[in-house]
Amino acid sequence: MEGLLRYRNRMVERNRLEYGISYDDINWINYLDAVELEMERDVLLNDLKDQMIFGYKGSKTDISRLSPGCKLCAEGQWSCLFINGKCNCKCFYCPAPQNDLGVPVTQTLTFDDPYQYVDYLRQFGFKGVSFSGGEPFLTYDKMLRFLKVLRKEFGDQLYIWGYTNGTLVDEGKLKALADEGINELRFDIGATHYDLRFVKQALGIIPNVTVEIPAVPDEVDLITNSVKELYDQGLSYLNLHQLRLTPYNMDKLMSRGYKVAHGPRATLPESELAALKVLKKLREESGELPVNYCSYVYKNRFQKSGLRHKLAPQTVLDWEDITENGHIRNLSVDLKKYPRALAVLEQEFHSVDKGIKFDNESGRFHFKLEHLSRIPGSLPVELGYRDVRISEMPGEIPDFEEVKLQETRKILIETAFVVNDMEIPPSLRNFLERIAHATASPQEWYGSDQLFRIAHFEIIEEGLSEYY
Repeated sequence: MEGLLRYRNRMVERNRLEYGISYDDINWINYLDAVELEMERDVLLNDLKDQMIFGYKGSKTDISRLSPGCKLCAEGQWSCLFINGKCNCKCFYCPAPQNDLGVPVTQTLTFDDPYQYVDYLRQFGFKGVSFSGGEPFLTYDKMLRFLKVLRKEFGDQLYIWGYTNGTLVDEGKLKALADEGINELRFDIGATHYDLRFVKQALGIIPNVTVEIPAVPDEVDLITNSVKELYDQGLSYLNLHQLRLTPYNMDKLMSRGYKVAHGPRATLPESELAALKVLKKLREESGELPVNYCSYVYKNRFQKSGLRHKLAPQTVLDWEDITENGHIRNLSVDLKKYPRALAVLEQEFHSVDKGIKFDNESGRFHFKLEHLSRIPGSLPVELGYRDVRISEMPGEIPDFEEVKLQETRKILIETAFVVNDMEIPPSLRNFLERIAHATASPQEWYGSDQLFRIAHFEIIEEGLSEYY
């Protein structure tokens, strides 16, 4: 289990760096907590296994009746536009400061001009757009303007939805949004202490009305009863999120005594259990209620890989592969270190072969994974992975591709090695291929730190998160 333990230690250190001097004030779970919480989760999942369909490698429950927007998110086809960054509510669980209106932004790119945003959507082929915030209704006119332009340019080819706490919603604004073609509106009823009047205004006006809230551990009955009442009046969907601890909500969450688990981001296991309890309660009432639990691991795995899959094709080279989770794989033999390898490889490969490159400048022979079995076992093979991100201005990363939006603006697709020159001995080549083709079990790569790192960049892992 060396690989798994080293990974967990890295995540603990990441959490320690994020919270600094506040780290020791957080109610982190211990080993016994983790065992008990996972056992409770297993019981809930077992009770639900015959009543719902798991999907997206087990990171999402009950995928049988997802909102079209949620399906697009899972497929990596969703662009979330933060129409502003300010909110008029002060929810104790909010993960961000929410105090600056700013300009519309997505993936660090600002879009005050909706037509430039149209070009961005076309460039990367997005099929869904959401208006988030902050509270989008604080800049209602701007949201409506973007909606009008998107419908004009894309017609029905985009599925468009918005998020709101509902406090600034009125019938006139709802009808205007509906007339301009919004498909769905999602309400956070936790922000209004479960006052359902705001949601009810939208029922019958907006085509799909959704409740989307974090699963608060001590509000299971409130959530369940509120949603049952709304379903009876036409609610379309319920989306439940796992609470995440951030420096902005830490004091408020800790004052409630919640326990926190380590990971790429600190999360609340009790929130996950609360979501499953709501799902179970609603299933006992009716098997027809569409409930989507959106776990943090789902977001961390699928939303990130979805964006990478949008960006990676812009910069991947002919001899590289894009992995399942969207990283760019680079395999090579260093001909400068092993000059005798050149003659051996020239006998096996020809320059016209697809998926290879004899690179005189770098002194390397590059090749796709499909050619790995043709590399003699006597030649050391090196593995690297490039990550990809989008940027407005050149940074310290020298490798980028320019993408033009209209005639006056360009954005950059940057790539950088996150793993470089990892030597893969012949004994591990088969494991690399099996991990890449998803035929290796986690138990096989948990035991090796090297294989664990390979799996991290190759695949999207199965299941919900382990608590630690």
